Amino acid sequence: MKNKESKDQNDPVSSSDSDIFSISSEESFFNSIADIESLRSFIPTHEETESKKLQQVLGVTEKLMTTYDKGQIFHIIIEKSIEFTGAERGYLILVKPDNELEIAYSLNMDSQKPDESMREISSTVINKVLNDKEVIIVKDALNDQEYEVKRSIINLRLKSIMCVPMIKENKVSGIIYVENRKIPGIFNSESGEVLKFFGNQCAIALENLDLIEENRQYALTLEKQVEQRTSELQYEKAYTERIIENIGEILITVGKDSKIIKANKALNEILGLDPDHYIGLEIKELYSRNSHLYLCDAIDSKRNTANISCYIKDHENNDKHFSATISHIFENDEIIGSVIINKDMTEVEKYEQEKLEKKELESITKAAVTANDQINTPLGVIIGRAAILNSLIPDDENISKNLQVIKEQAFRIKDTLNEMKEITKISEKDYKIDGVKMIDLDKK
Repeated sequence: MKNKESKDQNDPVSSSDSDIFSISSEESFFNSIADIESLRSFIPTHEETESKKLQQVLGVTEKLMTTYDKGQIFHIIIEKSIEFTGAERGYLILVKPDNELEIAYSLNMDSQKPDESMREISSTVINKVLNDKEVIIVKDALNDQEYEVKRSIINLRLKSIMCVPMIKENKVSGIIYVENRKIPGIFNSESGEVLKFFGNQCAIALENLDLIEENRQYALTLEKQVEQRTSELQYEKAYTERIIENIGEILITVGKDSKIIKANKALNEILGLDPDHYIGLEIKELYSRNSHLYLCDAIDSKRNTANISCYIKDHENNDKHFSATISHIFENDEIIGSVIINKDMTEVEKYEQEKLEKKELESITKAAVTANDQINTPLGVIIGRAAILNSLIPDDENISKNLQVIKEQAFRIKDTLNEMKEITKISEKDYKIDGVKMIDLDKK
């Protein structure tokens, strides 16, 4: 041990004051219990006071690192600080983010409250510790002229004061303040080194506790977010299922094995089939005319496919024509199932048939219009000329007979045109061509 008697009583304690505590402040931090066990093997086993105290500090540090209740950690810090130094009472002062000081814990304070205790602590000593980041020992508080002596200290007859910074990463996060009213000089450099070493471990323990609390709060926040998102997903799932269930087209969901997982109620509404009956069956049990072969090929292709012609028998065993669209369900880039949307082609085909019939009717109508345009005019001329000839030619039975045949055939053609007019809903319209009345389509 080095000789410390030559030092001034009020000199700050440094790490060189003891061979046991030759480790620097930064090196004295422990981040795991394994670090503590590793250092224990290097501590001398002889019965020196400092060695035993260091062993005690390591034991307490291990306990601090496995304690997660803030109040309990505060109690351990001050209780052991009093035990290590022989103090009567102690305070744990924390430095808040705004650099304000807070007495987080006090021990052996009789009936005093922390706020009342704060008024009895020497602000001069505390400020010096915060600035210098070194241990301050006042061996006789009543007679020491370097530090401010408050009337409360005089009244309490304080003899000894020790103030130790709790340092982590060169930052003071708190202060351990211990005092003794009866014995002057009870605190020395050895106890100062012990408490300084202990204080640094306490700083780590409190920081770890803050991190644990932050993680706990983060976990709670994350849990709430997960619950909220789960609720949203459940709502979205229920909403999607309602849409699927009420969609007007038959929707079939199949798994990787092409077996039916779900069928919506449109299967019953359109075909009169029970959707639940087909769950678990292969799609060939639902589709007819070998339609399942085309659907399975489309599923195996792993491509979304549209306009697949397929058939499903209704409850009366009649084939109904559908156009199927296949979309795949992916999970982690792997297809886990497919959705088959079956569009009923009955109405489409009916519309197409009506469209075809309408087109045919339009063709007939167009032909009728053309016929009217091409026949009606010359027919009028023939009838008119026959009447003129009948009046100009002298009475001749043979000529009259032939003119009569011409007139009869002309009127026969005219009757045919009138029939076409009724079929195609043709109405008369005066085009005023050669003074002949013609016919036109009624487009209403």
